[in-house]
Amino acid sequence: MRSAVLGSLVLAWVLSAGCATLGGFFSAQQDVKEPVIIFSSPVEPAWTSTTWESVSTPQHRRILERAQVRTVTGEVVDVSCFLQLGKRGEAHVPCGQKCVRNGQPVGILTDEGRLYLVIAEEHHPRRDGQVSIKDRFADLMAKRVQVSGMVTEYKDYRAMFVRTLPEEQ
Repeated sequence: MRSAVLGSLVLAWVLSAGCATLGGFFSAQQDVKEPVIIFSSPVEPAWTSTTWESVSTPQHRRILERAQVRTVTGEVVDVSCFLQLGKRGEAHVPCGQKCVRNGQPVGILTDEGRLYLVIAEEHHPRRDGQVSIKDRFADLMAKRVQVSGMVTEYKDYRAMFVRTLPEEQ
């Protein structure tokens, strides 16, 4: 099960405006690029049946139909500390791990300064607490990763949803 969670990560809401607008406080650039940890999903990115079952309006259906499969590369961050204080990198690993393990959102900060929140794709298992990505991402705090999933957009936000289970439940 742990390798399935390792293989499929969920990326969610992205702040597409980037952080450069805040005077470099949240700079996404790093002097040295670390190797990238590539996650292979247990299955191809797609909406699961539980996500389709959660559709209750035509608007919900349109959102899912407009989603695109994308791959994102960047640094794993604790979204709460990053947005509040600009914390990231190796110096923030102990704090970031603690925050994520205690329920704070996980994100991927791209080299372009876009922040993606990480969310498990499987709707019903996620809603019912049957899947979690917090431990796996906590172990990857400040590492560079590459993740593929389903991306939806809303105004200046983007969400990437990554499969975490090898089969639908």
